[in-house]
Amino acid sequence: GSSYLAVANYRSGGNFDIDSVVYQWNGATFTEFRTIPTHGAVDWEHFSINGTSYLVVANVAGFAINSVIYQWTGSAFAVLQTIPNDRGLEWEHFDIDGNSYLAVANQNNGSSTDIDSVIYQWNGTAFVAFQSIPTHYAFKLEWFSLDGGSYLAVANYQSGGNFDIDSDIYQWNGCRF
Repeated sequence: GSSYLAVANYRSGGNFDIDSVVYQWNGATFTEFRTIPTHGAVDWEHFSINGTSYLVVANVAGFAINSVIYQWTGSAFAVLQTIPNDRGLEWEHFDIDGNSYLAVANQNNGSSTDIDSVIYQWNGTAFVAFQSIPTHYAFKLEWFSLDGGSYLAVANYQSGGNFDIDSDIYQWNGCRF
């Protein structure tokens, strides 16, 4: 199969509505393959479910912005779903016990940095809200497994202007974090 690289483009001058680019490796260099409209994009997450490839983009310019999940059709990425979030800086995909999840690190809703980040579960056709976890200007998410357990680490950045804030590690209890 081919190899691709998705690059998030945040803005051009003062314009946040710019295309991000998917590049294809041709054996020697990456060449532009497709462009995808984005709005202050800062992160792409690629994942596969049952052999189908997906991309989700974190759009952060403004508040109550939609992130977009794209599904690979065999020739292009088509919009599968939009998910509203609060300046979600990053998406993390993971599988637990045969179920696929996407978590978004929410940053700020315009009035507070103490807002929940959300974990979504794949229902076979779309991602639906599964669980909210308390976060504080969440900056990064990382799922990992250790000694048979599943964990989700959250890098918190600040709480109400206080930058002396701990990050959190959530442990899967068999049905939720």
